[in-house]
Amino acid sequence: MTRIVFWGSPALSAAFLEELYLNHRDKFCITACVTQPEKEIRRQGKSRAQSAVHSKATSLGIPVFTPNSLKDSTFLPQLTACGFDLFLVLAYGKILPQHFLDAPPLGALNFHASLLPLLRGASPIEHALLYGLRETGWTLQRMAAELDAGDIIAQSHVPIADTDTAGTLYQKMLHNLLAEGPWMLEQYASGRAVVRTQEHHLATYCGKIRAEQGLLDFSKPAGQVRNHFRAFSPRPGVFAFFRGQKVKLEFDLQKPPLATDRTAGSLIRPEKGVLAVACGDGRALFIATLTPEGKRPMPALDFINGYRLRDTDFLGSHPSNRGPVSTELPSSM
Repeated sequence: MTRIVFWGSPALSAAFLEELYLNHRDKFCITACVTQPEKEIRRQGKSRAQSAVHSKATSLGIPVFTPNSLKDSTFLPQLTACGFDLFLVLAYGKILPQHFLDAPPLGALNFHASLLPLLRGASPIEHALLYGLRETGWTLQRMAAELDAGDIIAQSHVPIADTDTAGTLYQKMLHNLLAEGPWMLEQYASGRAVVRTQEHHLATYCGKIRAEQGLLDFSKPAGQVRNHFRAFSPRPGVFAFFRGQKVKLEFDLQKPPLATDRTAGSLIRPEKGVLAVACGDGRALFIATLTPEGKRPMPALDFINGYRLRDTDFLGSHPSNRGPVSTELPSSM
Protein backbone atom coordinates (compact mmCIF):
# COMPACT_ATOMS: atom_id res chain seq x y z
CA MET A 1 0.00 0.00 0.00
CA THR A 2 1.31 3.44 -0.98
CA ARG A 3 1.30 6.07 1.75
CA ILE A 4 0.40 9.54 0.46
CA VAL A 5 0.56 13.03 1.86
CA PHE A 6 -2.10 14.92 -0.08
CA TRP A 7 -1.57 18.62 -0.88
CA GLY A 8 -4.60 20.59 -2.09
CA SER A 9 -7.09 23.34 -1.27
CA PRO A 10 -10.22 23.87 -3.45
CA ALA A 11 -13.38 21.80 -3.93
CA LEU A 12 -11.97 19.83 -6.86
CA SER A 13 -9.06 18.69 -4.70
CA ALA A 14 -11.43 17.77 -1.88
CA ALA A 15 -13.53 15.62 -4.23
CA PHE A 16 -10.46 13.69 -5.40
CA LEU A 17 -9.22 13.28 -1.83
CA GLU A 18 -12.56 11.75 -0.89
CA GLU A 19 -12.46 9.43 -3.94
CA LEU A 20 -9.02 8.11 -3.00
CA TYR A 21 -9.88 7.72 0.67
CA LEU A 22 -13.23 5.99 0.28
CA ASN A 23 -12.88 3.95 -2.91
CA HIS A 24 -9.16 3.14 -3.28
CA ARG A 25 -8.01 2.46 0.26
CA ASP A 26 -6.80 -0.99 -0.80
CA LYS A 27 -4.01 0.71 -2.78
CA PHE A 28 -3.50 4.10 -1.10
CA CYS A 29 -3.33 5.32 2.48
CA ILE A 30 -3.72 9.07 3.00
CA THR A 31 -1.55 9.72 6.06
CA ALA A 32 -1.95 13.52 6.13
CA CYS A 33 -3.26 16.52 4.20
CA VAL A 34 -1.55 19.86 3.67
CA THR A 35 -3.77 22.81 2.71
CA GLN A 36 -3.96 26.59 2.80
CA PRO A 37 -4.50 28.30 6.17
CA GLU A 38 -7.95 29.54 7.09
CA LYS A 39 -8.93 32.80 5.40
CA GLU A 40 -10.71 35.72 6.96
CA ILE A 41 -14.11 36.46 5.38
CA ARG A 42 -15.21 40.08 5.77
CA ARG A 43 -18.92 39.55 5.26
CA GLN A 44 -21.61 39.79 7.93
CA GLY A 45 -18.96 40.40 10.54
CA LYS A 46 -15.51 38.90 10.59
CA SER A 47 -15.26 35.13 10.35
CA ARG A 48 -12.77 32.54 9.15
CA ALA A 49 -13.24 29.91 6.47
CA GLN A 50 -11.39 26.64 5.99
CA SER A 51 -10.37 25.37 2.57
CA ALA A 52 -12.54 22.62 1.06
CA VAL A 53 -9.70 20.11 1.57
CA HIS A 54 -9.39 21.11 5.23
CA SER A 55 -13.09 20.52 5.83
CA LYS A 56 -13.13 17.23 3.91
CA ALA A 57 -10.00 15.84 5.58
CA THR A 58 -11.38 16.70 9.00
CA SER A 59 -14.64 14.90 8.23
CA LEU A 60 -12.67 11.84 7.09
CA GLY A 61 -10.45 11.84 10.17
CA ILE A 62 -7.24 12.63 8.28
CA PRO A 63 -4.60 14.78 10.03
CA VAL A 64 -4.48 18.31 8.53
CA PHE A 65 -1.57 20.75 8.35
CA THR A 66 -1.99 24.42 7.39
CA PRO A 67 1.53 25.91 7.36
CA ASN A 68 1.80 29.65 6.81
CA SER A 69 5.21 29.08 5.28
CA LEU A 70 7.02 26.07 3.87
CA LYS A 71 10.30 27.56 5.07
CA ASP A 72 9.54 26.42 8.62
CA SER A 73 12.26 23.87 9.38
CA THR A 74 9.99 21.95 11.77
CA PHE A 75 7.25 21.22 9.21
CA LEU A 76 8.84 18.47 7.12
CA PRO A 77 9.74 16.44 10.23
CA GLN A 78 6.07 16.65 11.25
CA LEU A 79 5.06 15.10 7.92
CA THR A 80 7.80 12.50 8.24
CA ALA A 81 6.30 11.43 11.55
CA CYS A 82 3.01 10.74 9.72
CA GLY A 83 4.81 8.54 7.19
CA PHE A 84 4.79 8.85 3.39
CA ASP A 85 5.95 7.21 0.20
CA LEU A 86 4.98 10.06 -2.10
CA PHE A 87 3.51 13.55 -2.09
CA LEU A 88 0.48 14.17 -4.32
CA VAL A 89 -0.27 17.80 -5.19
CA LEU A 90 -3.56 18.97 -6.69
CA ALA A 91 -4.19 22.73 -6.68
CA TYR A 92 -2.43 23.36 -3.37
CA GLY A 93 -1.74 27.00 -4.13
CA LYS A 94 1.95 27.30 -3.23
CA ILE A 95 5.19 26.15 -4.85
CA LEU A 96 6.94 23.35 -2.96
CA PRO A 97 10.65 23.98 -2.23
CA GLN A 98 13.12 21.49 -3.65
CA HIS A 99 13.81 19.74 -0.33
CA PHE A 100 10.10 18.84 -0.15
CA LEU A 101 10.18 17.47 -3.71
CA ASP A 102 13.18 15.33 -2.79
CA ALA A 103 11.79 13.97 0.50
CA PRO A 104 9.40 11.14 -0.55
CA PRO A 105 10.96 7.86 -1.76
CA LEU A 106 8.55 7.78 -4.74
CA GLY A 107 8.83 11.50 -5.39
CA ALA A 108 6.34 14.36 -5.51
CA LEU A 109 3.60 14.15 -8.15
CA ASN A 110 1.15 16.72 -9.46
CA PHE A 111 -2.13 16.50 -11.37
CA HIS A 112 -2.23 19.40 -13.85
CA ALA A 113 -5.41 20.27 -15.77
CA SER A 114 -3.98 20.29 -19.30
CA LEU A 115 -2.21 18.06 -21.77
CA LEU A 116 1.32 19.16 -20.97
CA PRO A 117 3.45 20.73 -22.29
CA LEU A 118 0.45 22.83 -23.40
CA LEU A 119 -0.93 25.40 -20.95
CA ARG A 120 1.56 25.29 -18.12
CA GLY A 121 0.45 27.65 -15.38
CA ALA A 122 -2.45 28.73 -13.21
CA SER A 123 -5.57 28.69 -15.43
CA PRO A 124 -5.40 25.85 -17.99
CA ILE A 125 -9.16 25.15 -18.02
CA GLU A 126 -10.03 28.75 -18.88
CA HIS A 127 -7.26 29.08 -21.46
CA ALA A 128 -8.22 25.87 -23.24
CA LEU A 129 -11.52 27.66 -24.00
CA LEU A 130 -9.93 31.03 -24.68
CA TYR A 131 -7.74 29.44 -27.37
CA GLY A 132 -10.63 27.45 -28.83
CA LEU A 133 -9.09 24.02 -28.17
CA ARG A 134 -11.18 20.95 -28.99
CA GLU A 135 -9.56 18.73 -26.38
CA THR A 136 -7.85 18.99 -23.03
CA GLY A 137 -7.25 16.58 -20.15
CA TRP A 138 -5.21 15.78 -17.08
CA THR A 139 -1.48 15.18 -16.85
CA LEU A 140 0.06 13.34 -13.91
CA GLN A 141 3.64 14.60 -13.76
CA ARG A 142 6.69 14.36 -11.59
CA MET A 143 7.18 17.73 -9.97
CA ALA A 144 10.27 19.69 -10.99
CA ALA A 145 11.79 23.03 -10.02
CA GLU A 146 10.50 24.63 -13.23
CA LEU A 147 6.72 25.21 -13.27
CA ASP A 148 4.80 22.24 -14.76
CA ALA A 149 7.92 21.01 -16.57
CA GLY A 150 8.22 17.59 -14.92
CA ASP A 151 8.26 14.22 -16.64
CA ILE A 152 4.87 12.96 -17.83
CA ILE A 153 3.62 9.83 -16.06
CA ALA A 154 0.15 9.51 -17.63
CA GLN A 155 -2.51 11.59 -19.36
CA SER A 156 -6.27 11.45 -19.79
CA HIS A 157 -8.34 13.16 -22.50
CA VAL A 158 -11.45 15.34 -22.22
CA PRO A 159 -13.28 16.56 -25.36
CA ILE A 160 -14.39 20.20 -25.41
CA ALA A 161 -17.78 20.97 -26.94
CA ASP A 162 -18.35 24.20 -28.85
CA THR A 163 -20.88 25.25 -26.20
CA ASP A 164 -18.73 24.45 -23.16
CA THR A 165 -17.96 27.22 -20.71
CA ALA A 166 -15.43 27.19 -17.88
CA GLY A 167 -18.25 26.02 -15.62
CA THR A 168 -19.27 23.02 -17.73
CA LEU A 169 -15.69 22.10 -18.64
CA TYR A 170 -14.75 22.18 -14.95
CA GLN A 171 -17.44 19.57 -14.28
CA LYS A 172 -16.20 17.42 -17.18
CA MET A 173 -12.66 17.66 -15.85
CA LEU A 174 -13.76 16.71 -12.36
CA HIS A 175 -15.69 13.68 -13.61
CA ASN A 176 -12.67 12.59 -15.68
CA LEU A 177 -10.27 13.03 -12.76
CA LEU A 178 -12.41 10.92 -10.44
CA ALA A 179 -12.65 8.19 -13.09
CA GLU A 180 -9.09 8.19 -14.46
CA GLY A 181 -6.93 9.79 -11.75
CA PRO A 182 -6.72 6.83 -9.35
CA TRP A 183 -5.79 4.49 -12.21
CA MET A 184 -3.05 6.90 -13.40
CA LEU A 185 -1.70 7.12 -9.86
CA GLU A 186 -1.80 3.35 -9.37
CA GLN A 187 0.14 2.79 -12.61
CA TYR A 188 2.96 4.91 -11.23
CA ALA A 189 2.93 3.50 -7.70
CA SER A 190 3.06 -0.07 -9.05
CA GLY A 191 5.96 0.70 -11.39
CA ARG A 192 3.96 0.07 -14.59
CA ALA A 193 3.83 3.66 -15.88
CA VAL A 194 5.92 4.57 -18.93
CA VAL A 195 7.39 7.91 -17.88
CA ARG A 196 8.51 10.32 -20.61
CA THR A 197 10.16 13.70 -20.79
CA GLN A 198 8.10 16.66 -21.92
CA GLU A 199 8.79 18.24 -25.30
CA HIS A 200 9.75 21.54 -23.77
CA HIS A 201 9.98 23.41 -27.09
CA LEU A 202 6.21 22.94 -27.47
CA ALA A 203 5.36 24.48 -24.11
CA THR A 204 2.74 27.21 -23.81
CA TYR A 205 1.89 29.18 -20.69
CA CYS A 206 -1.11 30.75 -18.97
CA GLY A 207 -1.30 33.06 -15.97
CA LYS A 208 -4.02 33.71 -13.43
CA ILE A 209 -7.42 34.91 -14.66
CA ARG A 210 -8.20 38.43 -13.44
CA ALA A 211 -11.60 40.12 -13.47
CA GLU A 212 -10.37 43.08 -15.53
CA GLN A 213 -9.40 40.69 -18.32
CA GLY A 214 -13.11 40.13 -18.93
CA LEU A 215 -13.27 43.35 -20.98
CA LEU A 216 -14.42 42.49 -24.52
CA ASP A 217 -12.97 43.90 -27.73
CA PHE A 218 -15.59 43.69 -30.49
CA SER A 219 -13.08 44.60 -33.18
CA LYS A 220 -11.94 40.98 -32.90
CA PRO A 221 -13.60 38.14 -34.86
CA ALA A 222 -16.84 36.74 -33.42
CA GLY A 223 -15.18 33.39 -32.67
CA GLN A 224 -12.56 35.04 -30.45
CA VAL A 225 -15.16 37.12 -28.60
CA ARG A 226 -17.28 34.00 -28.13
CA ASN A 227 -14.31 32.05 -26.75
CA HIS A 228 -13.52 34.93 -24.40
CA PHE A 229 -17.02 34.66 -22.97
CA ARG A 230 -16.78 30.86 -22.68
CA ALA A 231 -13.48 31.10 -20.79
CA PHE A 232 -14.80 33.71 -18.33
CA SER A 233 -18.21 32.14 -17.69
CA PRO A 234 -19.60 31.90 -15.08
CA ARG A 235 -16.77 33.75 -13.30
CA PRO A 236 -15.46 36.38 -13.39
CA GLY A 237 -17.66 37.22 -16.39
CA VAL A 238 -17.20 39.42 -19.47
CA PHE A 239 -18.22 43.03 -19.88
CA ALA A 240 -18.23 46.10 -22.12
CA PHE A 241 -19.42 49.70 -21.83
CA PHE A 242 -22.85 50.94 -22.90
CA ARG A 243 -23.39 54.71 -22.89
CA GLY A 244 -20.39 54.98 -20.58
CA GLN A 245 -21.77 52.41 -18.13
CA LYS A 246 -20.22 49.01 -17.45
CA VAL A 247 -22.50 46.14 -18.42
CA LYS A 248 -21.87 42.40 -18.05
CA LEU A 249 -22.91 40.19 -20.95
CA GLU A 250 -23.93 36.60 -21.52
CA PHE A 251 -24.15 35.26 -25.06
CA ASP A 252 -26.48 32.63 -26.44
CA LEU A 253 -24.05 29.83 -27.35
CA GLN A 254 -26.79 27.79 -29.03
CA LYS A 255 -27.24 30.34 -31.83
CA PRO A 256 -24.63 30.64 -34.61
CA PRO A 257 -23.27 34.12 -35.38
CA LEU A 258 -25.35 36.35 -37.65
CA ALA A 259 -23.90 37.94 -40.82
CA THR A 260 -23.90 41.74 -40.64
CA ASP A 261 -22.41 44.80 -42.33
CA ARG A 262 -22.62 46.94 -39.17
CA THR A 263 -19.58 48.46 -37.46
CA ALA A 264 -17.93 46.40 -34.71
CA GLY A 265 -19.68 47.00 -31.39
CA SER A 266 -22.97 48.04 -32.95
CA LEU A 267 -26.10 46.70 -31.26
CA ILE A 268 -28.42 44.96 -33.71
CA ARG A 269 -32.05 43.96 -33.37
CA PRO A 270 -32.59 41.33 -36.09
CA GLU A 271 -36.14 40.66 -34.85
CA LYS A 272 -38.45 41.77 -32.05
CA GLY A 273 -36.98 41.18 -28.61
CA VAL A 274 -33.68 39.85 -29.97
CA LEU A 275 -30.34 41.61 -29.50
CA ALA A 276 -26.94 40.96 -31.06
CA VAL A 277 -23.60 42.78 -31.19
CA ALA A 278 -21.46 43.12 -34.30
CA CYS A 279 -17.87 41.87 -34.27
CA GLY A 280 -14.87 42.74 -36.41
CA ASP A 281 -15.28 39.98 -38.98
CA GLY A 282 -18.77 40.90 -40.18
CA ARG A 283 -20.58 38.54 -37.83
CA ALA A 284 -22.71 39.31 -34.80
CA LEU A 285 -23.19 37.36 -31.56
CA PHE A 286 -26.62 36.96 -29.98
CA ILE A 287 -26.88 38.37 -26.45
CA ALA A 288 -28.89 36.37 -23.91
CA THR A 289 -28.70 38.60 -20.83
CA LEU A 290 -27.19 41.92 -19.81
CA THR A 291 -26.36 43.15 -16.30
CA PRO A 292 -25.87 46.92 -16.04
CA GLU A 293 -23.64 47.95 -13.15
CA GLY A 294 -25.57 47.95 -9.90
CA LYS A 295 -28.60 46.18 -11.37
CA ARG A 296 -29.86 42.62 -11.72
CA PRO A 297 -29.41 40.52 -14.89
CA MET A 298 -32.09 41.14 -17.49
CA PRO A 299 -33.07 39.36 -20.72
CA ALA A 300 -32.34 41.16 -23.98
CA LEU A 301 -36.01 42.14 -24.42
CA ASP A 302 -36.13 43.89 -21.04
CA PHE A 303 -32.87 45.70 -21.82
CA ILE A 304 -34.18 46.86 -25.21
CA ASN A 305 -37.38 48.21 -23.69
CA GLY A 306 -35.86 49.62 -20.50
CA TYR A 307 -33.09 51.55 -22.22
CA ARG A 308 -35.13 52.47 -25.34
CA LEU A 309 -32.38 51.35 -27.69
CA ARG A 310 -31.55 53.47 -30.71
CA ASP A 311 -29.93 52.41 -33.97
CA THR A 312 -26.79 54.32 -32.98
CA ASP A 313 -26.27 52.44 -29.69
CA PHE A 314 -23.17 50.32 -29.34
CA LEU A 315 -20.95 48.44 -26.90
CA GLY A 316 -17.46 49.86 -26.41
CA SER A 317 -14.26 48.74 -24.74
CA HIS A 318 -13.72 51.94 -22.74
CA PRO A 319 -16.03 54.06 -20.57
CA SER A 320 -15.03 57.17 -22.54
CA ASN A 321 -16.76 55.63 -25.58
CA ARG A 322 -19.90 57.42 -24.47
CA GLY A 323 -23.08 57.73 -26.41
CA PRO A 324 -25.90 59.89 -25.06
CA VAL A 325 -26.44 59.67 -21.30
CA SER A 326 -28.33 56.48 -20.52
CA THR A 327 -32.03 56.54 -19.73
CA GLU A 328 -32.90 55.25 -16.27
CA LEU A 329 -34.77 51.98 -16.17
CA PRO A 330 -38.40 52.14 -15.07
CA SER A 331 -38.81 51.37 -11.36
CA SER A 332 -40.67 48.17 -12.27
CA MET A 333 -37.45 46.80 -13.78
